[in-house]
Amino acid sequence: MRRIFGGPSRRKWIEGTYALFGQQQKRQTMMSIARFCHINRPITGHYFEFGCHGAFTMRMAWECFHHLFDWQYVGFDSFEGLPEIQPIDRMKIWEKGKLKTSEEDFRDLVLKHGMPAEKLTTVKGFYDQTLTPALRDRLRANGPAAVVYVDCDLYASTVPILEYVKDFLQPGTVIVFDDWNCFYGDPERGERRAWREFREKYPELRFEEFVRTSEGNSFIHLGPRA
Repeated sequence: MRRIFGGPSRRKWIEGTYALFGQQQKRQTMMSIARFCHINRPITGHYFEFGCHGAFTMRMAWECFHHLFDWQYVGFDSFEGLPEIQPIDRMKIWEKGKLKTSEEDFRDLVLKHGMPAEKLTTVKGFYDQTLTPALRDRLRANGPAAVVYVDCDLYASTVPILEYVKDFLQPGTVIVFDDWNCFYGDPERGERRAWREFREKYPELRFEEFVRTSEGNSFIHLGPRA
């Protein structure tokens, strides 16, 4: 029987067709944000990225945004891989230390892609330790968040992120969840659960669903209720 799984053809398809599909979906989200923010300008401040493994998303953000907006770019990551996996986030694909890119390698990849060093800030460490009031005040001095890109996979990591970025929201801030359909799309797990609980905790904040793909989902902050 002819083998149809594995081999060079599978590798070629994954590296080409399959990977390209994922890149196109991410770029669709980024370019949709660029169009939205340009139509509704001025939306100023920061591009925040939580989860920076591989630097692919940060480089794409720079490509899609810097011709239109004078934003600051901040990458938040342990740069040591995933934290200890909590019971609520256990799944075979997640392991402590997985998805690791060092801070040095991340910065090198982004700066070689054309982003000026003065535009890039990195915040190294796990979120429950680094998302402090002092950091919030320092970043807030340069404005609110234009885009919040959450690419951290886990419920336990997403909860402190949302609590932290609440103080950076402005009308027009776009929050993107890269891993919306992890955990089989279960609304009681992952980024979906963290987002639902955040919305329930702060009902005065208004959001409208924006771009949804097979992997992610995004929301526009409309401002507080009158």
